[in-house]
Amino acid sequence: MSHSKLIVAFASRVPVRRFLDYREYLQAVFEVIKQEMGRYSYLDFSDDLGFSKTNVIHLIIKGKRPLTGKAAVKVVDFLQLHGNEKKYFEDLVAYQNSRDSIVREKLFQGLLEIKAKEVRAEEGLLSQLEFFSEWFHSAIYELSFTASFSADPKQLASALNPRIRPEQARKSLELLVRLGLLVKQDVTGHYLPTQKRLSTGDEIASMAITRYHQKMIELGKESITAVQSSSRDVSSISIAIPLELLPELKKEISLFRKKLLEIAEKAGNPEVVYQTNIQLFPLSRNKGAKSCDS
Repeated sequence: MSHSKLIVAFASRVPVRRFLDYREYLQAVFEVIKQEMGRYSYLDFSDDLGFSKTNVIHLIIKGKRPLTGKAAVKVVDFLQLHGNEKKYFEDLVAYQNSRDSIVREKLFQGLLEIKAKEVRAEEGLLSQLEFFSEWFHSAIYELSFTASFSADPKQLASALNPRIRPEQARKSLELLVRLGLLVKQDVTGHYLPTQKRLSTGDEIASMAITRYHQKMIELGKESITAVQSSSRDVSSISIAIPLELLPELKKEISLFRKKLLEIAEKAGNPEVVYQTNIQLFPLSRNKGAKSCDS
């Protein structure tokens, strides 16, 4: 088998549709090839992909330069990506490179549709993907714990903030029943929560959770002007830290989330659903970080 065919065969073990970052996909492909080939560098990888034997692919993977649409075609051609895999990779590159929110939303919807086709054979995974694709599914589930909960689509749609369409509310109830989060009583027709919690597997985690967080952050931004200050708390701080402190900060955030859940569960008699977003992200680059070639 020729060198190029061998590389393509190794790369085919890495499903591109499992990734929501083309850099992570290229890194995973590189690692698989390196594991099989033994001595294989980023320079070799760059040369095989048609970029000439330079460190360009290393710079792309490390986020120091983007993969252009034209360059993405080279990757597609060499790795022999076809059909949905080809479209997924090219749309993924366009999605990450775009700064237009409308274009990004359209591209993300396309990525979701392709991902849904991949997991369609496993109804449970598809339903989980659907659950995390819209913010109001989790809101309706939490609302079902309140005494004022109504399963009437019109009332349910108007109870949410922002409001949704009655048809969306109806389909959301069906989804929650399908996932086992709600149970419909045969006699009364009431919907009761089951206390079940969803956890996503590797197949859909990155795609579904990314979408979920995007929507919740958007709602948080809108609440600054749409919700009275007495009914919300939106605050932020900027702090300079040594990188070694990051794991401790993330641990504290995790403990805080668990504490909020504990407080809510002990309180009982829920009346309204609130969303808490906690965001920790860098505002500066780490110039001291070393980059290395393999």
